[in-house]
Amino acid sequence: MRKKHVVVDDGRMSPPRYVQAYTALRDWIQQGVYLQGAQLPSEPELCKLFGVSRITVRAAVELLEKEKLVIRKQGRGTFVSAAIADVPSRGDFAELVRRLRQLDAKSSLKDIEIVTRQADENTARDLQISTEDMVIQASFTRMRGNKPIGVTLLSIPTHLGIALTEEDLRNSPAPTILQGKGYDILGAHQLIGATLADARIAEALGINIGAPIVHVRLLVLDLFSKPIELLTAYYLAESYVHHVFLAARPGAAANATVPAGSPA
Repeated sequence: MRKKHVVVDDGRMSPPRYVQAYTALRDWIQQGVYLQGAQLPSEPELCKLFGVSRITVRAAVELLEKEKLVIRKQGRGTFVSAAIADVPSRGDFAELVRRLRQLDAKSSLKDIEIVTRQADENTARDLQISTEDMVIQASFTRMRGNKPIGVTLLSIPTHLGIALTEEDLRNSPAPTILQGKGYDILGAHQLIGATLADARIAEALGINIGAPIVHVRLLVLDLFSKPIELLTAYYLAESYVHHVFLAARPGAAANATVPAGSPA
């Protein structure tokens, strides 16, 4: 497919040029403009396409490599990975935030606790820090009326130098807190699964230990794809609905906005 020249803006309020180039290339790959095994344009062609330097193009391609979207072959060029089917589906961060704001309007927070402690093994792994590093952890129970529907644990590395307050948690959806404190966000990985309630979650939700619950993990990334915030939430199964509309558009790759799951 022939593409017109893409002007990449580096205005003060825009992401860095390499992030904009990376985003465009990622979108074209996921939309099927470049199919599995297809070769991407050469560095000079990408420089001309985006109006940027080779250093910028290389940084964009490195991000694609980190996501296993492309493979660089010495002396041959850069190719779309054959494992592209394993790449996570794309959703819309803004849609996630919109749904969380709707949830905030219909529920309230209870038993808010904010502490600073050493990262446990799972938190350190997800945030790519050491278990000796400190994190700010906030936990709360989400209520609908007098009924608890979920428990949330939020972890942010202390090296970011932010202060987290109850007001932050009550006034902003958790994934946007760092944005409100001046951090630019590339996006987030969201994983939704099922688990069994441990003693702490069971007590907070008023259910039996071992009862099945919905488990949601959200890992927020900065513009350099570095994890800077981990949100882990547990919801009653009957209170959580994951509704996705799958669009089919003849002659074009499906590129539907995928609504994020949210408590019903």
